[in-house]
Amino acid sequence: LPEELTMHSLSRLAALLERYFRWLSLAAGAALIVMMLVTVADVFMRYIFNAPVRGSYELVEICLLISVFFALPQVISTGQEIVIDLIDGLMPPGAVSLIKTAAALATAAVLLFLVWSMLQPATEAYSYGDVKLELGFPVWILWSLALFGLANSLIASLFALSTWHGSDGRHPQSGDHAEWLLPFSD
Repeated sequence: LPEELTMHSLSRLAALLERYFRWLSLAAGAALIVMMLVTVADVFMRYIFNAPVRGSYELVEICLLISVFFALPQVISTGQEIVIDLIDGLMPPGAVSLIKTAAALATAAVLLFLVWSMLQPATEAYSYGDVKLELGFPVWILWSLALFGLANSLIASLFALSTWHGSDGRHPQSGDHAEWLLPFSD
């Protein structure tokens, strides 16, 4: 019974993380839409009324940060990273699985290094009171958003690593489909 309870708990955790990463991905998509709308509005206002949107460059910069760092956990957790598998067909499945596991561990290590290396500039931006020039938006909030996205990416990479099964080394959700785009598909 305890093993069955543990498997049920892990299954629930996996479902919660998948749904959570989908919501982050939706936030990334919304940021991408805002980025497009701000750019179109800025170009329109600049050429028609000679009055560009104030702070449009910074708004696009903020939305780009959100779209990249909030989409990354979903990409990692579903195994949708760009992969070049030139030698996979030449190697036995066990070796391919070992290489992919090593790559997943390296991904987690790089993400952990990025989080660690971003902590000091983030705290400095907070302590110095850095703000964006046009909007006066506090820079530490941007660092916090990036760190939040990277921390979730690290969780996603560890989650993806723990859910790999089979001798082919493929993530169970990887493939050429876009089911992850539907946040309410469960």
